Amino acid sequence: MARKRKDAGVDLGRRRLLKTGAAAGLVGGAMAAGLPLRPARAKTDTIRIGYLTSITGPRAAFSEPAEWNLGKIREALKNGLQIGGKTYQVEILMRDTQSTPTRAGSVGSDLVLREQVDLLLGDDGDSHYAVGELCDQVGLPFMSTMTQWEPFLNARSSSPEKGYPWTYLFFWGARDIGVNYVAQWNQLQTNKVVGDLYLDHPAGQAFADLETGIPAAMQASGYTRSAGGFYRPDTDDFSNQVAQFKAAGTGIVTGFLFPPHFVTFWNQAAQAGLKPEICTVAAAFLFPSGVEALGDRGDGMSTEVWWTPNVPFASSLTGQSARQVADQWQADTGRQWTQPLGYMHALFEVGVAMLKNAGDPLDREAVRKATDNLSVDTLVGPVNFRDSKIRNVAVTQMAMGQWRKTAGGPFPYDLKITWNATAPDIHPETELVPLSKLA
Repeated sequence: MARKRKDAGVDLGRRRLLKTGAAAGLVGGAMAAGLPLRPARAKTDTIRIGYLTSITGPRAAFSEPAEWNLGKIREALKNGLQIGGKTYQVEILMRDTQSTPTRAGSVGSDLVLREQVDLLLGDDGDSHYAVGELCDQVGLPFMSTMTQWEPFLNARSSSPEKGYPWTYLFFWGARDIGVNYVAQWNQLQTNKVVGDLYLDHPAGQAFADLETGIPAAMQASGYTRSAGGFYRPDTDDFSNQVAQFKAAGTGIVTGFLFPPHFVTFWNQAAQAGLKPEICTVAAAFLFPSGVEALGDRGDGMSTEVWWTPNVPFASSLTGQSARQVADQWQADTGRQWTQPLGYMHALFEVGVAMLKNAGDPLDREAVRKATDNLSVDTLVGPVNFRDSKIRNVAVTQMAMGQWRKTAGGPFPYDLKITWNATAPDIHPETELVPLSKLA
C-alpha cells in the first residue's frame, strides 16, 4: 500500500540544506572567509547573471540543451540590454551542479558571494534546495524552474501564503497532474481500475500525495486504485506490482518512474500478460529516448506535456516561435527536441524581464519588486507572478500528450498533444488512442 508522505518533501529539503550548507553552513563559511553577506560591487555597466544547471550526472538528460541554449541567449544579448536609458553589457556565468545538491551548494555560493552576480538562475529543484536559503539571507533575486511548486515551497517549510523573500519559481504543480491525467483517461471507455507506483523521492511523493496528487484526482472521479506504493531508486524488480495489477484487472497504469525503471516494469508486465488500455507515466516519457528504449511497444505511451514545438508561443527575446526554436536545435545538433528546451529558454526570458522591468538592473530591491509584479509572455506561454495566488510562484500551463510512431520521419516517435484541461492556450492535435488499437 502506498504510504502518505505529506511532509517528505520538507524533510528531504531540510536534509539537503544540512548536507550542502546552503543555509547556516554557507553563510557561516562566508563569514569565516571574510566574505560579506551583502557584497558591494563597484559601480559598473555590466550585469552578471549566474546560471546553475546539471551538465553532468544523473540529471544530465534534463540539461542536454543547456549549453546550446546558452549560446543562443548570449547571441541575443551580445549588444547588451537597454534599460532606463542606459546600455548594460550582460555576462552569464554557467556552473555545472553535477546533478547533486552538494555541488549545487558549492558552485551556487561561489556565484553569490565571490562572483557577486546580480541575478541567479537555476533550471532544477536541486539548485533551489541548495542555494535558495542563502539567496534569501543575502538578498539576491533567484529564479528557478522545472520543479513542481509544491516541493519548491515545502523544501524550506514555506506555504502559498508565505512564499520566500528573494527566491522565485515558474512551473506547474503536482496537483495539475491528477486533474489532467484523469481528464485524459475520461476520453476512453475503460474499467476505471488504475494501478499506480512512484519513485520514492520529492517529485514522486508530490505526485502520490493523497490530498493533492494523482490518487486524490482518481478518487474524486470514481476510479478504483490498486496502489503499488513507492519504490527505491535501486529497484530492479517490479514483479510484485505487476502481479498485483494483473490480479486487480488493471486497465490503466500510472505513476512517476524514471526511464530505466519503466523499461524493467514494462518488460515484466509483458511477460506476465498485463495489458492495460492506457499507460500514463510521468518522467519515463519526458524524453524521446525513454520511449525509444521500449522499441515498438513505446507506441501509445502518454504523459504530461510541458512544451512542444507545436505550442502557440514565441520568445520575448528572439521573436522565434516554439517550432522555429525546435527546428534550429534539430538542424544544429541532429537530435530531437526535448521538453526542457522550451523552459531553459524561458528561464532567461524571465530573467531579462526581471532586470528590464526593475528600471535599475543593479538595484536588487528594485528587481525583487519588479518580479513580484511581473507578467511576461514566453516560449512556454504566460509567466504571471503579478496575479498569482501563490506567493513567489507563477503557475504555467500543462497539457497531456501521447507518443505516436512517425511515418517515415527523422525520428521514430513524436509527442502529440491530446488534452488541455489546464492549458487553455494549447490546443489538442489528436485524440488519445487505446493501446489495444496500436498493437
